[in-house]
Amino acid sequence: MSKVISYIENFVLAITMLTMAVIAFTNVISRYFFHYSLSFTEEITINLFVLLTFLGAAVGVRLNAHLGFSLLFEKANVISKRILIVFSTLLISTVFFLLTYYGYEMMQFQMDRNLITPSLGWQQWVFSMFVPIGSLFCLYRTIEAGVIEWKELNKGEGIEV
Repeated sequence: MSKVISYIENFVLAITMLTMAVIAFTNVISRYFFHYSLSFTEEITINLFVLLTFLGAAVGVRLNAHLGFSLLFEKANVISKRILIVFSTLLISTVFFLLTYYGYEMMQFQMDRNLITPSLGWQQWVFSMFVPIGSLFCLYRTIEAGVIEWKELNKGEGIEV
């Protein structure tokens, strides 16, 4: 399952980056040659950047590439390490759960009010769904990272997992 989610993350990240690059390039060419700015491109780019940020954070957690202060963890005994693993996993999971919940609530509000985007006239919830979807990816990766770290700690201590 993790490989499927990794593939989805990487694919969506690549498509998002490609789309943002093409839109930005097109806008630059349009301004330079035709002296006409494509104002709607900013709306698309900003919203795609939200998706890119969340999925990038999820990939960062997957690859263990996020910033962290590991001195306390490295110096701690096994019991303290277990407590730190559970605490950090619960804390980060809570943040992403709340982002998922409130992102969904925001999306529902926009659907109920039939809100549209200023430039494109699209339904606002189409872009807002990037928040709960991206948060779900981050939540999954956070829990996965906590489980992996717990298992590695047990292997290091010679405990059968």
